Order: sequence, then C-alpha cells, then structure tokens
Amino acid sequence: MPGAPLSLLRGGALDVRWMTPAARPLAVLPAFDQQTAYAALRDGALVAWDLDTGQTRWQAAIATALPVAVGGDLVFVVVAGGVRALRASTGVMVWERALPGTVAAPPYWDTGWLVLSFEGGDLAAFRAADGELLWRTPLGAVAHVAPAPALDNLYLGLADGRIVALTLLTGQTIWTKALGGVATGLTALDDQLLVGTTAGALHSVDLRRGHSRWRSRTGAPVVASPVADEKRIYVSAYDHVLRALDRRSGNLRWKRALPHRPAGSPVLVGDLVLVPSFATELAAYASATGAPALAVASASEVAGSTHFRAGGRPTGTRLLAVSVEGQLLAFAPRVEPAPVALTDVPGTAVSEPAAPQAALPPASPVPPAGLPSPAPPPPDRR
Repeated sequence: MPGAPLSLLRGGALDVRWMTPAARPLAVLPAFDQQTAYAALRDGALVAWDLDTGQTRWQAAIATALPVAVGGDLVFVVVAGGVRALRASTGVMVWERALPGTVAAPPYWDTGWLVLSFEGGDLAAFRAADGELLWRTPLGAVAHVAPAPALDNLYLGLADGRIVALTLLTGQTIWTKALGGVATGLTALDDQLLVGTTAGALHSVDLRRGHSRWRSRTGAPVVASPVADEKRIYVSAYDHVLRALDRRSGNLRWKRALPHRPAGSPVLVGDLVLVPSFATELAAYASATGAPALAVASASEVAGSTHFRAGGRPTGTRLLAVSVEGQLLAFAPRVEPAPVALTDVPGTAVSEPAAPQAALPPASPVPPAGLPSPAPPPPDRR
C-alpha cells in the first residue's frame, strides 16, 4: 500500500494492543473504516470499536448473519426481511427498507451505491443515502464473492462459475464468461480483471470485452482475491504457496512455500506482502524477491483475513485480524521509551565522608627540666 509507514513494520516489533472480549465472540468478519471496526456478535449485538483503543463507540441490538458494509458515514446491515442503514458515528438508524427475498451474500458499498445479491440470482442496486431501489436484474446465480468495480462497471463472480460485467448505472450486462471453475475472489486493475478460481488457476481477463489475456496455474484452489502493485501480482493458494506473477504476462517471478495454511488474501504493505495464516504468527515477505522479511506474533491463532490500516497515529493500530475463538485482535507498534539525559542522579543524597588524616610518627620523650637528654645509642660495629 503506497505511502504506508513501512518503518513501523520493518522491525517486527508489533504487539497485540487490544482484543475484543472472549465472552462475546464475533459472529461474522468485521468491516472497517479509518477509525472504527464494525461486527455482529453471537449474542445478537452489533458493535463498533475504536481502532486505537478498543473501546466500544456504540452498540445496537441488531442480529445479522452477514458481514456489514461501510461507506459514506453509513453502516449497512442485512436483517430479517430487510436492510438497515445506521449512522457510522453513533449507530442511530438513518433508513430501513423491506426486501422481497433473502439476501444471500454480504452487502457491498461503492461510491454511493449499495449492491445486494439475492437467493435465486437477482442482483439489486440501491441508492445508499436513502435506500431507494435503482435497478434489479436477474443473473441466474448468486454473486457469492465481493464485486470488483472498475471504469463505470461492476464485475461479479457467480456461484455457477460465470464472470459477469455489468454497467453500474443501469445493471445492463456487458459480457459474460465461464472460466472452468468457481471464482474465489476478484481484483480489478486499470487494464485487467484478475480472477482466482477453485480449479487452481488465476485468470487475467480484459475488462472491456471479457477476452482471456493469460492464465497461470496454481497447485490448489486460489485463496480469496489476489493483490497487485505496479510490477507484480501476488496470489496464495491452498497448496501453501505464495506466488508472484508478472503483471503484464502472468509469468512466474518467484514463489515461496508458506509455513502455515493461508487464511485470506495477501495484503500489500509498502514493499512487503503480508500473508494471513491459520497460525499464531503473521508472516510477511519481500515483494521483489519473496525473501522472509517479518514475523508478527499473535496472542491467538488467526482464522480470518487481515486488515492493514494506513494513516492514523504513528503508534496506533496497524494490523487487525480475527482469531479462531472469534476475537478481533489489534496489533500496534511496540513503543520503547526514548533515552533522555539525566538531570539528577537517582537515589538518596548522602554527605561525603571526611578524608582520613595521615598518621604522625610518635614524638621523642622530653626529659624533665634540669636533666640531660639521653645520649644516642652507640653505632653497631659488628
């Protein structure tokens, strides 16, 4: 992620700053904005946590089986029979809309649009500000992974193995393509759509026409979505391998065996590739070579995708992950106290002892008045 404070990660001194209570585990993966994490708990509450302190900003008695979507200072929650929009800063409801049908995938927000995929395969777009329905189109299958926006279009991976491009304004289909496997994640770049599949391949598809550009085989199904920088594409698979591919050709640049099973999409942090894994350690690798570069110890085994937070306070939360116990873990840089010059020596002041006096030789005896002084002994002539 360009501009990220990479120096905070280079030393590997990241500790768990806070975690949500074990007695109130998460029911779904959280969503994030710059200051807050939002997630539903198994006890039926929706909670917002401050990312720096872990303090609860607000909570509401709202049960949901799907992750929420966040955007435009609103939190969108799918509830039984409908969808609600809450004010992100307070949790106060802004609008609610009844829905004809059951939502089958997490809600998706993009630049003022709220997109929902229904059982049976319909896709609907709503105006996020007030919940007005803008269009609804039948696709024949659920859009089970997060959509990828690019240009003025929306790209979808369907549960029947098709990839579909829609015009966001009207919902009209632009092209449809089958890739021989169900999509595990989509990433739209400026010139191509990257699609990982359960068939063990990463596909590059032309955004405008849907033509295949290249395909790269992996040894197992691709984990979630790939990520990319200006030169390379990074993809992890369930063969426990992280691969870096040339962004133009798809040729393999390097690969790295992972010590643990990957748990989500790789995360780019400057020139590091962070790989969330089912382990008590988060590992990162140099993006240019794949060399191990960082390991961050966790207080519990990670089970969900990792979120990197750019910006914020230099000593604030940087990484967030979900444990297998359902706790949200927040990692922040370890802060050591800076050395300062001492103005006073610590301790109790004591007086300095007096210097010892030199011992004097004994004085010669003085004879009483009127008596002669004793003569010195004769020299020893032996």
